Amino acid sequence: MARHNETTLYGQISHEPILLRESSQDPKSRLVRALAPITVIRGIRDFGAKDNRMRLDELTVMSGNEKIMKFMKEWHPGDIVSLRGTLVTIDHQKYCKCGECGHTQAYPGYSTYVYPIHAGLVAQGYTPEQGLADLRNNAEVSNRITVIGKACGKPTLHRHAKSGTPIASYILDIERKYRVKEDLDSNRHDFPAVKSYGEIAENDAIAIEEGGLVFIDGQLQVRDYTRTLTCEDCGAAIRQKDQVTEIVPYSTEYLTGCYAMEDVMAMREQAREQMEFTATQEMFSRSKQDGDSDSGWEDGDE
Repeated sequence: MARHNETTLYGQISHEPILLRESSQDPKSRLVRALAPITVIRGIRDFGAKDNRMRLDELTVMSGNEKIMKFMKEWHPGDIVSLRGTLVTIDHQKYCKCGECGHTQAYPGYSTYVYPIHAGLVAQGYTPEQGLADLRNNAEVSNRITVIGKACGKPTLHRHAKSGTPIASYILDIERKYRVKEDLDSNRHDFPAVKSYGEIAENDAIAIEEGGLVFIDGQLQVRDYTRTLTCEDCGAAIRQKDQVTEIVPYSTEYLTGCYAMEDVMAMREQAREQMEFTATQEMFSRSKQDGDSDSGWEDGDE
């Protein structure tokens, strides 16, 4: 499988970086990991959603590379940085607490972050207002991702409850091109979530089959949601707030194991014609029923 996973970010540091050392008691012990939140802006390119306004997202950048960590140590809130890296997912245990009995339990979860291959400092000490103005001027490169991966299953399709926009969701299997130092060497794949909108979503739902290889040019979005769990002690429902980072395609190319675009368009046209035929049949059926139950005219009535 072709290996491609490239993320480009241009954003403002939101908080002081978190520095994890070999010993939490010794601030001079060896640095093993650096983590920093970076605020980026999604551009106004059309990706199928009704709302195409610029939006801010706070992404996580994390590295165990000595050179990159040394550079990240010098980041401060307000700094503008640019970086190129890869999107990484990692499975780990998360925890929730039951509001009824107070029991704390673990549940399987995963986190997503950007692993930088190259990073640079653009400016220092910007206010949030100055940072936003700079991000707007660089929106085209602030939040970009291109990946090649296999769909782990057929996309699910539904419509937004308010706008009616079609939304497709699926998980992508991306083979790693770079070794991630802070992860197990046996982990050679990443599994980010993909969420497409509008016509792209309708095409994805038809074209993509399980195992189908796709190329995505898009952006990243961070979304809050609430999941429902069951307390393993008392059986009460636990509503746990969580967060997911998703790839939102600007465009999707269907490679191997997918339907070609000409087939997709033919199937969409066939479905449209079937809907129009069904609607026409229902209209004539209602018209006939209304005529049969009309005012009861008899032969010879004028």
